[in-house]
Amino acid sequence: MCTLTYRLTEQGYQLFFNRDEQRTRPQAITPVFNHKLNAVYPIDPTGGGTWIATHQSGVSLALLNYYQAQVDPNLKNFTSRGIIIPRLLENVKHIHQQLITMDLSCFQAFQLCVFDAGLSSEYKGAAIQYVWDGKKLQHSHLDTSFLPVTSSGVDFDVVSAYRKQHFLNAINVQTASTDNYIQYHQHQGESGKCSVKMFRDDAKTVSFTQIEVNQKKAIGEKVKFDYTDYFTAETIEQASLTF
Repeated sequence: MCTLTYRLTEQGYQLFFNRDEQRTRPQAITPVFNHKLNAVYPIDPTGGGTWIATHQSGVSLALLNYYQAQVDPNLKNFTSRGIIIPRLLENVKHIHQQLITMDLSCFQAFQLCVFDAGLSSEYKGAAIQYVWDGKKLQHSHLDTSFLPVTSSGVDFDVVSAYRKQHFLNAINVQTASTDNYIQYHQHQGESGKCSVKMFRDDAKTVSFTQIEVNQKKAIGEKVKFDYTDYFTAETIEQASLTF
């Protein structure tokens, strides 16, 4: 239950991410800079991990569920998928090698999107999507049309098609601005389950993350990580870090 989009700039890339969660799940811990891992990410207090992070080098990782997987309902005692990103950040130069050698059998199905530090419109470094279906790990380059990556535990085909069509209607990837992407992630239509900023009786969009990597700036100024928490309707919490 999440939606990810990204765009390339001459200096780097921007990443936009809506996190959707059950209303009963505890509020996430606001992101801070982790000096051990040289990265910024929010923390899910339930599993102790995260769904999105950026390393000071400019590498970003974003994790989504993969509800399309055919999972054995008898399997239990999974390890939280949230620990995958912090584990990979321990050796950020070798993410691919870590993933293909990691024992993933303890994790439920997931999608992991990895963005190279050097990704930009001038140097089209890799933006890779890894998919673990519970049995096999596959990877491929993200769609060059920049269509959103999404997940939904309810009516996935309908929800995915709606969000992609709304993206095509709202975004011209050749001319769209940062504000256009933010507006896309704020979209709420008549269908709460299909809305990019999703709302259902049992779940909703609980946060929005915007990452900007500018490789033409020095470390300390290269990455901007903006986080907005909607968990409590009465109070919107925000954090902005540059590193």
